[in-house]
Amino acid sequence: PTDASLPRAQRPPRPAPRVLASMTTTAVTVALAPAAPHVAATRRHPQPTPNRRARAGVVAKAVEIEPDGVLDDMPEGAPSPPAPEPIAARTVSRAPLACPVSLQALDDAGYSPRNGLRYGKTDGIWDLTIGAATNARSSEPVSLRDLARSFLPPELRGLIPTSSYLGTSTFETPQVAFAYERGWRDSFARAGFPGPDEEFRLAQANLLPFAAGKCVVDASCGSGLFTRRFVKSGNYGCVVALDFSDAMLRQARTFATEEGLVDTEASSADEASNFMTSCSDLLFVRADIARIPMTSDSVGGVHAGAAIHCWPQPREAVAEIARVLEPGGAFCGTTFLTPQLPFADDETQQRVDAAMRELQAAVVGRAGGARGFRQWNKKDLRDLCVECGLVDFECDIRGGFIFFSARKPAAVA
Repeated sequence: PTDASLPRAQRPPRPAPRVLASMTTTAVTVALAPAAPHVAATRRHPQPTPNRRARAGVVAKAVEIEPDGVLDDMPEGAPSPPAPEPIAARTVSRAPLACPVSLQALDDAGYSPRNGLRYGKTDGIWDLTIGAATNARSSEPVSLRDLARSFLPPELRGLIPTSSYLGTSTFETPQVAFAYERGWRDSFARAGFPGPDEEFRLAQANLLPFAAGKCVVDASCGSGLFTRRFVKSGNYGCVVALDFSDAMLRQARTFATEEGLVDTEASSADEASNFMTSCSDLLFVRADIARIPMTSDSVGGVHAGAAIHCWPQPREAVAEIARVLEPGGAFCGTTFLTPQLPFADDETQQRVDAAMRELQAAVVGRAGGARGFRQWNKKDLRDLCVECGLVDFECDIRGGFIFFSARKPAAVA
């Protein structure tokens, strides 16, 4: 009988399985793909425990990898990763600063060859207002206000404003400069302002592409809310932060320094020698918006965010903006819109607003009203631009917010 026919208890035991005298180990290498590098992997068949020396001799060399995924020791024959594309150097243009008296260009030392006046900067801020020439300014206080300001440190002199117009003097104070980006500007949302990011997008769409690589002025820059965005964009050759308030400019420069936009070492060296940094892409200038210290036809674009309602002389200011713009350059800004009459056209709205301003001026006894701020309507803004020789007026209205823009006519060939 066969073993299978016998009862299980009577079957003979099966022979033990044969054990191979030696085991072979095969290393499988995974090829590296150029787009996504992988580590060379090894796969080993199981081996008996006693054969440790043989197993150690066939283990592939491990490839070290940096934490960022870059191979520290590329396997031989593996393709090298593609080299990063070179970043094109951005051209930095020189700010076309001018003497506020002659409106002729200043040299790098702030000197005007036309009239011999010399201007300087303090704490990184150029003072280019009329009467600020360092070689023609009286060192002695000439009024009680000047005397009182002389006893205060520079950062607190705004407590005694130099302007008598409330729309200007309010922003000369250091407390408003401090609060502007710490809650003050956020309150504009109640009037319909869409916020700095959307307002910057509107400005960029208007300034570019003409102003790309050129000098751009952030007029009435305040604490530099948009100045910093213009610099970070890298679209412009030079950004000039211009404001009448020394306190606002100090705050703007502080914020810019904290965000790494100001080379403090180079600025300190230039200030020690009273030299203008010819390769700087950011300058801070104290100036009157109605007397912009820049040469004619020299600026690629001007931005005035939430500013024109504070200007005591808006017609003179826009005329100055038109003067400094290059042919084809853009001017854009935002402001508060007057309460709109239901079903009223632009002409009717304009007439009603004019009547209200005249009534307010008669009651208060001063132009501009009690607060020194003026709301605007679309027709007034369009007429103002046309009076100053600007064309292609456009606007975007959202509640009590209005974004407006216009251009200087291109040069006739």
